[in-house]
Amino acid sequence: MSREFAKSNWQGVKTSCDSVSPEAQMIGDVLLLALILEACCAPAPGLVDMDSPGAHEDMDHEKLVRSASAIGPSLKAMAETGMRHVGAPCRLLEKVRSIGLEAETRMYQATGGINTHKGAIFSLGLTAASAGYVLARRGRLDWFEITEGVKAITCGIVERDLLNLSESKVGSTHLSHGERIYVTHGLTGARGEAELGFPIVLGHGLPALEKALKCGLSLNDAMVHSLISIMAYLDDTCVVHRSSLETLEQVVKPRARKALSKGGMLTGDGRRSILLMDKEFVFLGISPGGSGDLLAVTLALHFLPHLALPFLT
Repeated sequence: MSREFAKSNWQGVKTSCDSVSPEAQMIGDVLLLALILEACCAPAPGLVDMDSPGAHEDMDHEKLVRSASAIGPSLKAMAETGMRHVGAPCRLLEKVRSIGLEAETRMYQATGGINTHKGAIFSLGLTAASAGYVLARRGRLDWFEITEGVKAITCGIVERDLLNLSESKVGSTHLSHGERIYVTHGLTGARGEAELGFPIVLGHGLPALEKALKCGLSLNDAMVHSLISIMAYLDDTCVVHRSSLETLEQVVKPRARKALSKGGMLTGDGRRSILLMDKEFVFLGISPGGSGDLLAVTLALHFLPHLALPFLT
């Protein structure tokens, strides 16, 4: 994508932080890299990757990279907002949401109205704000403090956003997909994952990624191994929205766990199982988008502690 194209698509969109510090720039760059890498790893069962649009008719790899590039400035702005924030971390949430709306505008402009990264904007935006907040106070980054920061920023979000919804509102056009799924099935989705500090990432995605890398797998294959580990346990509301709860519980999770039981990307049998998953998910129209979002968070938490950050004055 040319710079001129990107500029024309972003014209008129407000940016919350007119200028950001070198530290926030670096945090934002890492999160953008995580988002682009997530869109590249293959095979990614049902998801867009470099080889296939997956189960999507309205997306492809080029569109995902264009979308990621468009929201990059907002990720830097969220990191800067976290660094500048004074007061309780829970008060950061509304600031992050405000910048997130700007990011969604950039995304829709870059994709012609297609929702490519709305969930990722939420999860990575919180990660960016927490990383900025932690860095400004600790002078360093580690995944534990970043996820604890996300928990503090989102404290009470499920109760405020979801618990007061009633079944009578299921048909309302004002409900988001996540809200409707909570009312219907009780799944808390991205909000619940964030408020708990990304337990699926810490318990499955990140250990799987780091184990695969230590075993000598390429970054691509380690990402796929991590993605399957996330799919095996995540209550992925994207699957429920596009397919059904039964599809999540009877197809996605069992297939992912079967692939892991065969070794995942660490063995030939596991790789063959993952390739079969990909073909099956594409045929059935299954898209585990929430798992893709958490793979991006996994990559961010893997890379952020290794930043060579400028000295904070």
